[in-house]
Amino acid sequence: MKKSRSYKRSFSITLLALVAVIAIIALFNRSEQVGTREGPYQVVQVIDGDTIVLWCKEKEERVRLLRVNTPESVHPDKKQNTPMGVEASDFTKERLTGKEVMLEFEGEERDRYDRLLAYVFVGDENFCITLVKEGFSPYYTAFGLSNKYDNEFRQAEREARDAHLGIWSTPESTEKYLRLKSKWGQKRGKME
Repeated sequence: MKKSRSYKRSFSITLLALVAVIAIIALFNRSEQVGTREGPYQVVQVIDGDTIVLWCKEKEERVRLLRVNTPESVHPDKKQNTPMGVEASDFTKERLTGKEVMLEFEGEERDRYDRLLAYVFVGDENFCITLVKEGFSPYYTAFGLSNKYDNEFRQAEREARDAHLGIWSTPESTEKYLRLKSKWGQKRGKME
């Protein structure tokens, strides 16, 4: 009886150690995958400037583009929707509808609405950076900086601001987005 308990305990400890090793390997492999792209997936719908629907692994998946936050265009509270939001949505529709795209993940894979969180690539173009460069979004850092593309996002925002594009086109809009960036933990001068 003593041998049986000792054997069971030894087996349990060995099993736990094996599970721990497998978990560590899985975690290491996931971190190695950061920066790798998945796809191609076809864009079947554009919800708004920063949210799309893909045909992904035999089902439709909503994707929230990382590090961007375009003005609203389809908010249930109609007062939240803006002409710039409609422009951003139209730009995304024109550039992505029907296209094959690749996804690149960084950090959490899904948000609280069960949308995939990813950078979206059309060929070699990171469309998230394009939205910032065209002035349709600030570099959205409320949930952290981009680990891989921070410099590119900063440069894209600087170019859009210097050219007074989109959300940076009026002093009032520029002030609004600088105030928002300040709330996200970014000092006003840091992005300039």
